[in-house]
Amino acid sequence: MKSIIKIGISIIQKIIVYIGFFFNSFFNNKKDQLWVVAGVEVASMLKTMSDSIPNSVSVNFGENRFYDFTYTFSFGCQPFKFMLSLIHRPWLLGKLTTQRSNFLYIGGAGFLHFPEDGRDWEFRFLKSHGVKLVCYFTGSEIRSFDLLNQYSQENEIDVITTYQAYASPGIDSKKNEQYRRLLGVSADKYADFIFNPPIDQMAYISRPTLPYFYFVKREYFKQNIEKFNDLSKVIIVHGPSSPLIKGTPIVRAAIKKLKEEGYNFEYRELIGIPHKEMLRSLSEAHIVLNQFYAFVPGVLTMEALANYCAVLTSADPEIETSLPRNCKNAWKVTPYWKVYENLKSMLDDPVMIKNYADAGYEWALENCEEGKALESFLKIIQSPL
Repeated sequence: MKSIIKIGISIIQKIIVYIGFFFNSFFNNKKDQLWVVAGVEVASMLKTMSDSIPNSVSVNFGENRFYDFTYTFSFGCQPFKFMLSLIHRPWLLGKLTTQRSNFLYIGGAGFLHFPEDGRDWEFRFLKSHGVKLVCYFTGSEIRSFDLLNQYSQENEIDVITTYQAYASPGIDSKKNEQYRRLLGVSADKYADFIFNPPIDQMAYISRPTLPYFYFVKREYFKQNIEKFNDLSKVIIVHGPSSPLIKGTPIVRAAIKKLKEEGYNFEYRELIGIPHKEMLRSLSEAHIVLNQFYAFVPGVLTMEALANYCAVLTSADPEIETSLPRNCKNAWKVTPYWKVYENLKSMLDDPVMIKNYADAGYEWALENCEEGKALESFLKIIQSPL
């Protein structure tokens, strides 16, 4: 019965898309330079990118309790709001297609609620009306469990998918893997540009993907040199969004051992706190322990670098070759089996902490500050197809 209802809703929504398109086409003239930035808010990416790209409207398909951002259009999950969105979202897709020539999708969601085809129909509709389509994948929505687990076995290394099914039961199901396959296939078929780290987010995408750009708001950059005046008690922050897949048990073991060995530091483990509180803690931290099974640094690493912190994380340009080569010294590359060792070496040498904070801040300012990131992004997507 549920599948029949979903099919019925899908058909009705497609009809609404066409009604919205033809109705609004009488009143709107499409502008080449205007953008739609759409997706579900993940790590402030939707907000930061939409604010950075000139002449853009933001469409947030799902609320995130950790952020209090505002968007041009935002859809909630409460029953009444959800029912309204069944009509509003497809109407909005038709309307925006008459106004704007560029659509950037962040993540795997779309304007239609049940895209069992991996957004194939939605993308085909946009391309039939001359839209430039950009896909910007963020992680688990596209990352293949089968492919990355095979990589894990071949290289004898734990990866995100090694533990993710324990943290999110069912995420590795055949049905979900098939949907990730369809997402990759539809992007392959219709997207003009695909941004996706090919190792960390192994996917069913056959063509080469583009390097990932992190956008960090200029206001987040705070070079608080004064906090390094006194390193008698180092502040260490770990803020996992999902403790198991970020390596929190390993972090806790390292912290426990170092305390037993007599090291003097303050450890702050921050879970489930608002984004503003996280930024406040980063401004006070000397060392940030981010994630230890991923091959990309993640948004938290970039925000930590912007707040003048030394960062330990497993992101490795020798493995994830889409990372900029000049990032090698921006953070301390730390696979999960070296968390204790690398953290100990920093506590033994406070100068090293300051040196990594210096190098990381300068690298992030040059590569991830929203203006610099936008410049790199536009240089790619404005190139001839």
